[in-house]
Amino acid sequence: MRMKTTLLTALMLVSVAVAQAAEPLQSRVLLDGKVTMLVPNGLALMSDADKRERYPGRNAPAYVLTNDDWSVNIAFDHKQLSMKPTEVGELEGPMRQQLAGAKINASGVRKINGADFLVIDADVNMADDAKLHNLIAVTSLEGRMLVISYNCLLNFDAACGAIGPQLVGSIVLKPQAIAK
Repeated sequence: MRMKTTLLTALMLVSVAVAQAAEPLQSRVLLDGKVTMLVPNGLALMSDADKRERYPGRNAPAYVLTNDDWSVNIAFDHKQLSMKPTEVGELEGPMRQQLAGAKINASGVRKINGADFLVIDADVNMADDAKLHNLIAVTSLEGRMLVISYNCLLNFDAACGAIGPQLVGSIVLKPQAIAK
């Protein structure tokens, strides 16, 4: 009986893992055609009212894709801050300081589809006991800083962070936008 229970439990875990890994992704063209990337099918544009509630303050991202309960978000912000492609690596220190309260799993500059990105993988304990997984990709686009952040609540889905590298690794910038 114990063997059957163990086998059944293992099969259930494999089924859950396969279901999560098989989450359908679609290629989306974003930011007026400047960025293309894979995005989970269920994400839709967050309304301005919801964005003000979710991201209070002046540093709210310009564009957010989210699921129905806001437990998964992909935020895009093409800031006015000027930045050259050669300056991407200089952001690692300041970004690590900004995330001082987070557990940084990995960080560094990576080339993604021809462009240099600073990528930071971090877990943040929120004030309401929620645990947020955040994968941030920063680069220069048209001579300005572009920040793309995938985040998900680990309390809702402990494995939600696994899809982040696939999403970030799929980012393609429009060639003319990189050169500036």
